[in-house]
Amino acid sequence: QAGTGGGCSNAVVNPGFETGTTPWTVSGQVTRSTGSFPHSGTAYMIVNCVNSTSGTLYQTVTVPSGGCSNLSFWLNITTSEAAGAAVFDRLFIEVRNTSGTLLGTLATFSNQNSGTAGVYVLRGPYSLNSWAGQTVRIQFRGTNDITLPSSFRIDDVAVQ
Repeated sequence: QAGTGGGCSNAVVNPGFETGTTPWTVSGQVTRSTGSFPHSGTAYMIVNCVNSTSGTLYQTVTVPSGGCSNLSFWLNITTSEAAGAAVFDRLFIEVRNTSGTLLGTLATFSNQNSGTAGVYVLRGPYSLNSWAGQTVRIQFRGTNDITLPSSFRIDDVAVQ
């Protein structure tokens, strides 16, 4: 629904993970942290950060129509991989249906996108117009290889 002044309200509930993980669904190597590196508030999610792991974090949302269907989020990646190394650890930004079938991959990040701990970059907006009016999973899926882990810190997720 459009808010006052023509703005869009955020369709994501608990976008900054401040109230725990509900209603996000967490599986595999994903941790809610109130450590040193939030983008805002006190909490954020860390996908992976451990060797030979994968993790998923998703929320089921009904994609608004009427121009309020863009995904954005703040992302901070740190890695133990060498600068200039090949892609070993990845984070996929996915749209899936409520059964988990992949509908589209919006973006992929890797250890090559790493920076300084706590220095977030706004990622997006990624258009969700293709799924306007549908109920879908907005999913962050990370994979790490067997050595030199990467951490994908996610905060302040918005669909608006």
